[in-house]
Amino acid sequence: MTKLLHFLKPIWFEVLMVMLITALDSYLGLLLPELMSRITTIMEKPTDYASFLDNGLISFWGITFVEPTGNNVTDIWIIGGVMTAISFIALLLSFVGSILNSRVGAFFGRTLREQVFHKVTSLSVSEYGKFGTATLITRTTNDIEQCQQLVQMGLRILVRSPVTLIVAIIMILTKDARIALILAVSVPLIIVMIGVLFAIAYPLFEKFQTIFDKVTMVLRETITGVRVIRAFDQEEKEQKRFDETNKEATDLVIKFTRILSFGNPFVSMTFDLTYMAIFFFGFYLMDGKPGPEVYVNFGNIIASAEYAMNIMFSFILFSMLFITVPRASASAKRINEILSVQNSIVDNPNPVHSNNHDGVVEFKDVTFVFPDATLPSLSHISFKTKPGSTTAIIGSTGSGKSSIINLIPRFYDVSEGHVLIDGVDTRDYEKHELRDKIGFVPQQALLFTGTIRSNIQFGKQSATEEEIQQALDVAQATHFVSKKEKGLDSEVEHGGKNFSGGQRQRLAIARALVKKPEIYIFDDSFSALDFKTDIKLRTALKSYTAKSSVIIVAQRVSTILDADDIIVLSDGKMVGEGTHRELLRTCKVYQEIVYSQLDKEEIAKTIQLAKGFATEGGDR
Repeated sequence: MTKLLHFLKPIWFEVLMVMLITALDSYLGLLLPELMSRITTIMEKPTDYASFLDNGLISFWGITFVEPTGNNVTDIWIIGGVMTAISFIALLLSFVGSILNSRVGAFFGRTLREQVFHKVTSLSVSEYGKFGTATLITRTTNDIEQCQQLVQMGLRILVRSPVTLIVAIIMILTKDARIALILAVSVPLIIVMIGVLFAIAYPLFEKFQTIFDKVTMVLRETITGVRVIRAFDQEEKEQKRFDETNKEATDLVIKFTRILSFGNPFVSMTFDLTYMAIFFFGFYLMDGKPGPEVYVNFGNIIASAEYAMNIMFSFILFSMLFITVPRASASAKRINEILSVQNSIVDNPNPVHSNNHDGVVEFKDVTFVFPDATLPSLSHISFKTKPGSTTAIIGSTGSGKSSIINLIPRFYDVSEGHVLIDGVDTRDYEKHELRDKIGFVPQQALLFTGTIRSNIQFGKQSATEEEIQQALDVAQATHFVSKKEKGLDSEVEHGGKNFSGGQRQRLAIARALVKKPEIYIFDDSFSALDFKTDIKLRTALKSYTAKSSVIIVAQRVSTILDADDIIVLSDGKMVGEGTHRELLRTCKVYQEIVYSQLDKEEIAKTIQLAKGFATEGGDR
């Protein structure tokens, strides 16, 4: 937790003010029992109380502030007025301290959340996969909330509790050291009890955070896959799975709650016994032999009891903090794991800034092995794209198509060989400059909450109305967007759930097109489109991307029939490269893929239809 506290450095003055105000507030509260003792002394010895007051009506730490007037009622009113003033000042300080403390806590939570978010978004795909979505969500929300709560509670309690404890003990010792002996028994008992409970509870809190991740994961999977669950009639099975995970978390909460439940009752019981012991022992001293060496007045007993109550209260506050500390410590440990992780994809300290903007992508004998994998996903891959041409990549599932795509924007780094863009190794570019050259359409067409316009402008913030409309036209999205009541300003729900799969894909394609990059990457981005729309879109792309390199990953052969260069993958190796007609003659793997999807008549018809659209320029 101490590693996270450096985020409070920008507001160190406010932190200091909270601590000073809390200390002063605590001290003022401890003056009241002393003043009450003075009133009790006056009432106890109304005829001769001066000697009991040491000739000072209001005095602290050996300094006399107000002399006795000799009038009992007047002196009581004076002390009462001072007590009222002190209470009002303490109330004001408490109010100001609470406001400042809330500001400190809010700043800490906001800053920590920003740091974790920035770290998560900067992680490479490899580091991101090590944590997983569920735990990253939990750490960014629940764990940070636990740490923020500890800062808000701890900042005041860690000042109030020691100040109250130290000042109250000194006050009791100045009243009568013999009464203070009672605390020498009760205080160590409380300290030992809190220490034992802390040692038992801390491991359980660490375990709970892990189980909470599991609950979040199951819940997320259930909500995301609710349609699949209903389609396969697995509601009861998923309910049972969630109940088991939830019960595991609940049982653990009950376990550490039972352990912690011993804390407050033990402190309260010790406090009650201490309170009674002070009165019994005080009365015993009052009934002893006359003489200054044994006599204790009732005012001192009352004051000592009040100070003992403050001491016990400081331990109760500390026990409240003790409940929060283990959980927050476990959360802080998990947050530090994110903040301390080293990103494997880092910028070159001496980056290359290329003046070439042709968008030529070249793989030179590239081999790639996923982290923690034993076998390579890609082996000795070599090919080169050309501006204005379309390069297609096809292969069976697991053949390495997505691995090639992920290496171009440097989501991963190659294990061997080189990936070059315009003759420069991708590792020599700054990441933002490299990715600025690429228009990427992922396999899953993800849209963000907002409007259609904001989603298109995600590709280019400064995109004009004309550029957006042109991108929609090419992506064959104008028709359904124009049917929306608000057009481009129509709302997009979370994940684009209010659009069909094909509509989401076309909007994702338009988002990449409006960027007008040097390289377009379509990772199986036409799978949800019907055959006719697919051909119209790809025909429109021809002229729109005439000066850019286009790389298409596809499962459907019909999508890549007219590609200038087709790369065939099998088990991470290139087993063929050429045009559709060339590969039909020379590549057995490609033949198997084609004939598994189309018969000879369909192949001929598809080629003819594609030629027809290309000749007509396509119907946009």
